[in-house]
Amino acid sequence: MIIDIHAEIITKGYLSRLLKFRGVPRIEKKDGGYLIFYGDGLAYPFDERMYDLSVREKEMDKSGVDLQVLGLAIPGVDMFRKSVAEEIAKETNNELSEITQKNSRFLAFATVPMKYPDLAVKEVERSVNELGLRGLKIPSNVNGKPLDWEGFYPIYETAEKLELPILIHPTTPLMSEVMMEYGLTTVVGFLFDTTLAVLRLIFGGVLERYRGLKLILPHAGSVIPYLISRIDHQYNINPDCKEKISKPPSEYFKRIYVDTAQSFYLPAFSCAYQLLTADKVVLGSDYPFVSLEKSVEFIKNLNISDEEKEKIMVENAKKLLKLV
Repeated sequence: MIIDIHAEIITKGYLSRLLKFRGVPRIEKKDGGYLIFYGDGLAYPFDERMYDLSVREKEMDKSGVDLQVLGLAIPGVDMFRKSVAEEIAKETNNELSEITQKNSRFLAFATVPMKYPDLAVKEVERSVNELGLRGLKIPSNVNGKPLDWEGFYPIYETAEKLELPILIHPTTPLMSEVMMEYGLTTVVGFLFDTTLAVLRLIFGGVLERYRGLKLILPHAGSVIPYLISRIDHQYNINPDCKEKISKPPSEYFKRIYVDTAQSFYLPAFSCAYQLLTADKVVLGSDYPFVSLEKSVEFIKNLNISDEEKEKIMVENAKKLLKLV
């Protein structure tokens, strides 16, 4: 069995809604596919692979992926006003639940209006208790607000209580205005933003407070594994870094799972693998932006034991999703 814990989807309801919108966010038809606009100068194309499950299943069959965890692609719902954000989140989660109930090859992470924590908590509870969704997908910042903001604490408390994994997904980076050229938003902006998000969760004391929180950081841990010595050094020399945590940042980071999305350069992947071991790595493809076949083959070709490959491709995900 192979589980892909990080796959993108634009539900048909979400697609229909954003085709009617003007301004940002919105979706437009383009060259036989679609283009989604999610910020000033920020857009990405997508095709039927993003919303047609039959196409997706064929690629899963070809790559050997048995189970895929779906999550709504960016921009999510936090760019909308309160009533619309709540409505779209509910509609999306209902559709994701319907997909998982009809097709045993899919599970899903809920989308919630993080900008409105009171609504987010209610939607987390509804999505899990009534709809059977298996986790939560949140952006790396919420319209510019960092994830260690105390207003988000009730969301983390709820996720911890329900033993839900939280996938922290890149969104519009906080410094996107200097990344518009050369595709730098996706090349480095997304990774910088998820790195910043997790470091703030660590230094801000969120992982100290919620010790049972289960976080998944995409892209082999962003750039944290590469910088971990520098991060711990800052903790050792800067008294401000010790105000809310009692251990070096690396100790908290070792509690976090990382996925393998777009991590095909072995030396870079090795940073995460050596720091966290196979116990904290899960297969994630970021499909349809990345080839499922390539994602699976990269893990199969690693010079590690079959037992470790099994952890990465299935066992760790089973634990996170409570399939065992």
